Amino acid sequence: MKQLSILAFALVFSFQSQAQKIQACDSAPELNFEILNLLKPYMGQKILRGECWDVLSIALNETHAVWNGYDVFGKTYDYKKECIAPGDIIAFKGVKFGGIQNGQKYFEEMEKHFAVVKEVRANGELVLLHQNTGRFGRKLGESSIFLGDLKKGKLEFFRPQR
Repeated sequence: MKQLSILAFALVFSFQSQAQKIQACDSAPELNFEILNLLKPYMGQKILRGECWDVLSIALNETHAVWNGYDVFGKTYDYKKECIAPGDIIAFKGVKFGGIQNGQKYFEEMEKHFAVVKEVRANGELVLLHQNTGRFGRKLGESSIFLGDLKKGKLEFFRPQR
């Protein structure tokens, strides 16, 4: 009986650890909303060459945001210590995610990828806008990641700036 209790505790604990607490910002900067609104008409369409980076290029250039034209998309911040806002940008570097979504096991790798946060949910889920993915190909689409399912790699978060 004691072994069964320990096993049940371990199972509950392992599922709870997958949902990482993240802090959603109470409000987002106006620039972030401009970026999201600019991207809405592109859903399901190819932006420029269809690269993930092209989404950021058009969004930041069209909204006159300040960035280096390569890999710095605004002010970087630590998502474990600060709130995440819709319209923020994530750079994925050597990332591996794995876990269970909708009752199905999944595994996802992103060696170098970029996305815009569309929505922040309390269970550690981020809804992303991005293209050049296995799911959408070179068209802008929406998918989710769970930060608690991060197994390896680095996530770099940026708040767009003017």
